[in-house]
Amino acid sequence: MKKSDLKPRKAPRQQRSQAMVVLILQAAARVLARDSLAGFNTNRVAEVAGISVGSLYQYFPNKSALVTALIHEAHRDFTAALDRLFHQVDGQPLEPTLRAVARLAIEQQYANPVLAAALDHEEKRLPIQDHLQAFGAMLLSRVGTLLQRHADALAPSLPASAAADCLTLTKALVEADAEQGRKPAADLEDRIVRALLGYLTLPAPPARLTPNRTTTARRKPQRSLRAPSAQRR
Repeated sequence: MKKSDLKPRKAPRQQRSQAMVVLILQAAARVLARDSLAGFNTNRVAEVAGISVGSLYQYFPNKSALVTALIHEAHRDFTAALDRLFHQVDGQPLEPTLRAVARLAIEQQYANPVLAAALDHEEKRLPIQDHLQAFGAMLLSRVGTLLQRHADALAPSLPASAAADCLTLTKALVEADAEQGRKPAADLEDRIVRALLGYLTLPAPPARLTPNRTTTARRKPQRSLRAPSAQRR
């Protein structure tokens, strides 16, 4: 699939056109949330939106373009939520800050788990690497700024990949929990905070020494220098 196939056919400029795009995307989100990818197609979206499929095609050429628009919308919403959160926790200690971040990550995944899972799947399939890289760079920048605010509370030997590692830890724990059901585990927030706190504040383990092969090599048994005892006559 070409990247050009994922772009809207025209940008809505008039208020009526903008309202139509909002209506279509809301219908697309409802279909994905209810039927997942198996029941997602342009005819179904048009039906839920209460418009003709021809009207839908005036703005989106195919269902992949619809999904791409939903991914962009979800990322914009998450970015705005993250900025609001960072403003709210400004000046707070590290632990409650991490707890707020964990809570936002859980809410993002579980607000609509079927829709979130569908969009996660399509992110890996669609040729939108440029957008995903830009979104990932934004997340790294935000988390890096957050860590800088709490530099005094962090371990002194954190690697340069600390921000990326925090994102990986959080994403892995949330997605692993989401695979178990549609409600987050009661202790999920605590587990995320524990993992992040441990990573960020505990000192680095001592460097592992490479064993010296010359000292650990198995020694060959030495032959006895004693003369064999004479056989009894």
